[in-house]
Amino acid sequence: MDNTQRTDGAHAGSLESPYYPGLWPTAGFILLYFVLQAVCTGLIMAATGTSNAMPVVIIFGLVAAAIVQLFLMWLYLRKQGRMAILGLNSFGKIPLRQATTLAVVVIMAAMAFNYIYATYVIPGVEMQEEMAKILASIPRTPVNIAAIFFAIAVAAPIVEELLFRGMLQNAVAKYVPFWAAILLSSFLFAVVHMQLYAIPGLMSLSIAFGYLYHRTGSLRTNIILHMANNAFALVISQILN
Repeated sequence: MDNTQRTDGAHAGSLESPYYPGLWPTAGFILLYFVLQAVCTGLIMAATGTSNAMPVVIIFGLVAAAIVQLFLMWLYLRKQGRMAILGLNSFGKIPLRQATTLAVVVIMAAMAFNYIYATYVIPGVEMQEEMAKILASIPRTPVNIAAIFFAIAVAAPIVEELLFRGMLQNAVAKYVPFWAAILLSSFLFAVVHMQLYAIPGLMSLSIAFGYLYHRTGSLRTNIILHMANNAFALVISQILN
């Protein structure tokens, strides 16, 4: 994705240098997200007087960390045309019909891979099993349900697309071919979920989103699709459980 394609629709004089996004700011924001999760969870534990990281505390820690992270990233991205460069201001550089077809193909391919992997490679092991256990143990109050939905179906897709597609994939693509940038950013995306058996499945979906982003140049499209995917997975998992 070249710099001209990423900056469509923005005033050229307000745009960042060709070196944006850089590797160091990207690494800093990724590290910050995990630091914020630990800090916010710890503060909530201290405020509520709990000595253990209970599931409810973990979810509300994720919510608080996401809100702070998004605010800090908004302060950073609102300057010098950075949002336009990342593709947050448009639905991309290819026609809607073509983008929709591409999205369906790559996401269905990722889902097919996940099905085969979960059925024949790790049968009996649930993908992201630890998160499923955490969610299952949270009382279903209206506030808790809203927190779960916000954390998983709203905040996580926005933060992850900003960090791993918008910033990391673009930053790495300045030094390696686009396919290598997609693979590397997808691998890191899978690794940070800290479940080794789930890495292939998480990578497959991340690769699909990475390729879609490369073709469309629209992070807005990726965020919407990522939200829809997480919301669908959350609803299905709760129905089945």
